[in-house]
Amino acid sequence: MILTPASRNGWSFPADAELSMLDVQELDSTTGYCWTVETRYAGPTNTKGARVLVSFVGSRKGSKAYCWRHALTTGQNHVAAAVAWMQQLSSLNGAPAYSLISKASTDKGYVFTFC
Repeated sequence: MILTPASRNGWSFPADAELSMLDVQELDSTTGYCWTVETRYAGPTNTKGARVLVSFVGSRKGSKAYCWRHALTTGQNHVAAAVAWMQQLSSLNGAPAYSLISKASTDKGYVFTFC
């Protein structure tokens, strides 16, 4: 297995308090860069020719379709496609590794955040 737990620094703040200007400046200057990726169903699942389409959220530019792997569940197919797409982008964005931070389901697929 090549997965390793990553430690991520993060800021916490109360949901009901207004942040000061210094707080906002600190958040802006210390927050790392992340990529938010969207996967969508491209054809009926679990059938021949089913695919998962991957792109950055809100954009279809540079999207890529990945074949459905019938041995995986629906969620696993989407995460596998998102990971494969991010790995292909590493030569463009200079990232030597990624951490999958969060995922959410949508009516058309999933959204993943990688840092």
